[in-house]
Amino acid sequence: MLKGWATAAGTAEYAAKHSQFPFRHSGATGLMFSGAGFGCYRVDIGISEHRAALTQALRSGINVIDTSANYADGGSEKLVGYVMGQLAADGKVRRDEVIVVSKAGYLQGSNYQISQNRKEQGTSFPELVEYDEGLEHCIHPEFLRHQITASLERLGMERIDCFLLHNPEYFLKWAEREGFDQEEARQEYLRRIDAAFRCLEDEVKQGRISWYGISSNTFPARRDDFDSTPLDQIWDLAQSISQDHHFRLIELPLNLMEPEAMTRINQQGGKTVIELAREKGLAVLVNRPLNGIKNGRLVRLDETVYQGEAARQAGQFRDDVAALNPSWQHAACLRHLAVLALSSTAGISSVLVGMRRQSYVEDVLKILTRPHEQADNRSIWDQIAGD
Repeated sequence: MLKGWATAAGTAEYAAKHSQFPFRHSGATGLMFSGAGFGCYRVDIGISEHRAALTQALRSGINVIDTSANYADGGSEKLVGYVMGQLAADGKVRRDEVIVVSKAGYLQGSNYQISQNRKEQGTSFPELVEYDEGLEHCIHPEFLRHQITASLERLGMERIDCFLLHNPEYFLKWAEREGFDQEEARQEYLRRIDAAFRCLEDEVKQGRISWYGISSNTFPARRDDFDSTPLDQIWDLAQSISQDHHFRLIELPLNLMEPEAMTRINQQGGKTVIELAREKGLAVLVNRPLNGIKNGRLVRLDETVYQGEAARQAGQFRDDVAALNPSWQHAACLRHLAVLALSSTAGISSVLVGMRRQSYVEDVLKILTRPHEQADNRSIWDQIAGD
């Protein structure tokens, strides 16, 4: 088992060793987050290319790893544990230098089979959301404890630095489909999150996690959307549990096609979700930086995937957005601009990029080495939203 966990001193030392890259300090956790993080959504222990990519990232200046219990049916966490164990044993990277984020909530693959077996035995996980065939969801304390134990085993680690509830809004999506009253569903949603947070506070005391939070696609949603996840109310829940709570991290989608986290006022006091997170000292991880959803369709923020007129339009979009900020104009291509725009925006701790290949790692490192400071950029994001 790999002993230790990310610390303020360890991550600061890592940042100092890679001073050519930007690092973001999270006041609440004291940790230093690399401007980009290694997204593990499509990586697996069995693929040597993935092992090589993560090894290169950790040795080159990236100290944030974002994985989940359901990524590659646990194979993603196993990959993280294997690579970290190898690097630590070789003295290349220390455990206290790297921030490991994992998540739980989905029951798919082996987790789904465990759920079905428990049902047959009459010991089903409580408050299970039976969303679809082969897909369930749960954030009940009993399930979370089960998942933390399994994740620690797969990671081969003593502690998970940041543990997130993974898209808990699945309860609301299910409740809407089942015809629940919206206000009653919302109150039940908050009750379930409250119970989960109390469980996670106990996990902090036991030393199995350091911090906790939520990864939700609906943090930026409209306030009156049935499945919106209200950060302000969730913050109040954490405060009611303890003034010294450990709710210190959120993860959400934000990209040039979906700027709502930066532009949509959906929090009390007339704030956006990013503004409120900054005010409360929450670390913010951004996912899907290169895959936007526009009018219900996936839009790749990379002109190399297009041809003909589509490629020309992607290039023009890149030029138009880069012109909004002088520090963005040196971005070599649309995908560089997409990451740079996020990394240079205040309130964002790390931009999670899928880096399954070493060439992807090298591409991200090129972006990070470009000098850029964080700025508010709110007016620029408003212009992007208006396009």
